[in-house]
Amino acid sequence: MLNLFRRKGIPERIPIRREEDYHTHNIGKTKDGQQFFGYQTFVFPNEIAEDWQNQRKEYVVLYIFDRDGNYVKTDHWYAGTTAETTDSATTAKLEQMIAALGEVHYGDIKVKPFQTVIDGIVFGLVPDEEYQTVELQPSSTISFHAPWDGEYDT
Repeated sequence: MLNLFRRKGIPERIPIRREEDYHTHNIGKTKDGQQFFGYQTFVFPNEIAEDWQNQRKEYVVLYIFDRDGNYVKTDHWYAGTTAETTDSATTAKLEQMIAALGEVHYGDIKVKPFQTVIDGIVFGLVPDEEYQTVELQPSSTISFHAPWDGEYDT
């Protein structure tokens, strides 16, 4: 019954619309048809404190999917705490990771929800059955939901 409920509420593959200079700026396909989703994210390991810049962990991740949207792997880089890195450093690293894919074409993708663990933290496109959404984790950066047209909420 749960599988039927999930099929009805959350599609097997999630369409993700590319929005330039926003959360889905770095998505597309490689020359051989693999799909990718790169982004910069953060994690608060403890409760937010006054010195949050020394606690918040900054990551760069690049998810790779096959032509059918199946999750293949994650390349990631821990950039340090917010106090230890800069936005330009994480942007440059993400650009370097995408360049390593070879020829790419930026555009919309359609991939299956997944999760992976990095440094004990869940990353990925994680379904929330209760709310019938798929959240980009960690930090619930963006949320995909019906009508499943590739748009998302922040």
